[in-house]
Amino acid sequence: MSSSSLARSPKAALATYLLLLVNCLSPMAAIVIAPSLPQMQAHFADVPHVEFLVPVALTIPGLLVALLSPLVGVLADRFGRKRLLIWAIVGYGVLGTLPMFLQSLHAIIASRVALGCVEAVIVTVSTMLIGDYYSGAQRQKYLALQTTFASTSAILFFMIGGALGELGWRVPYVVYSLPLLLALFCQLLLWEPLPAELARAEEESRGGPQVFRPYLLLGICLITFVGAVAFMVLQIQMAYLLAGIGEHSPRSAGLIASACSVMIVLGTLSVHLLVRLGLRTPHCLTLAFGLIAASFLLIPGVHDSRGMLEVALVNGLGCGLLLPTLAIWNMRELPWFRRGLGTGMWYGSYCLGMFLSPILVVALSRASGALPVTVGWLGWALVPVVLAAFVACLCRYKRKRCIVRVVARNLEDA
Repeated sequence: MSSSSLARSPKAALATYLLLLVNCLSPMAAIVIAPSLPQMQAHFADVPHVEFLVPVALTIPGLLVALLSPLVGVLADRFGRKRLLIWAIVGYGVLGTLPMFLQSLHAIIASRVALGCVEAVIVTVSTMLIGDYYSGAQRQKYLALQTTFASTSAILFFMIGGALGELGWRVPYVVYSLPLLLALFCQLLLWEPLPAELARAEEESRGGPQVFRPYLLLGICLITFVGAVAFMVLQIQMAYLLAGIGEHSPRSAGLIASACSVMIVLGTLSVHLLVRLGLRTPHCLTLAFGLIAASFLLIPGVHDSRGMLEVALVNGLGCGLLLPTLAIWNMRELPWFRRGLGTGMWYGSYCLGMFLSPILVVALSRASGALPVTVGWLGWALVPVVLAAFVACLCRYKRKRCIVRVVARNLEDA
């Protein structure tokens, strides 16, 4: 059976939702252990620079994804997708559980580095396969659902991480063994797309071959990097912000982060509605960055857990609008023969922002003297991004008015 026939078969639906689940391994890599970071830091309190090393242990897989995703994309373009993905999932399940048994913080970081290598394969190839299996509106639908699935799973990961963290900071690592089951289903349900059929499907959906525009890809990656830094601020720092107002329970951090994730899900689901209402990429980016900036600016004035919850809800909605908007924008601009490279670069920029986010926050906090003040500074730093997106909205509106005038003039002359 050909790839195009498989894409229309009942097996395709199962394969697609399996890929959506596989992509959830990316948020799992960081989120499930986030509520237990203060306990982990206290356990390794005698290690020099522990205040840097513990957050780095959380996010260093993102650095490896940032460094390796473009290379993974090129390799997958050349050698295929399915086998690479299955072996990466197996490696994820084995490497993810190692910190349960390691006694050194540096050894734990080394295991997280290895985890990041296989995570780079998982997130890049699973997204490529969605782009391979579908085109046009269906591709946009499933890319948006990819973010929805990841955000929904984050709710579960936060709650599980918070609950297991009450039993000890090592216990949440047991969750990383679950993906081993996914590898078996990937072997049974996924198929390798054929390059000739990818080219034909691209031409049918777009009316001809698409031109690769590298400078546009770089621009999208830069915006994605900024968005990733902003996205991870409250995801990582929530437990520390709560501790600063006297709330030290990992369960509380997990519950508030889960509420934030609910809003992220609502935000991802809202993107399709906004597009149907006529809003395009600049409009969605204005709303997304605007909400995130507003949540950051409110943090310095929050003095109780209820206020922190309200800010987290605003932040979650903005983050939910941001991710699918950027993912759909990027995939829409990629021709099939550069899909691996473009997807890898996009995930690379996103994960680089995730990795640098806590380092940037810690460095700025030493200058500001307080974490809430630092978050407020980051809110002001996002204001120019919001204004730039708003200007793009105005330019798009003026361009549409000019087109309407030209059409109307031609109709009058006809």
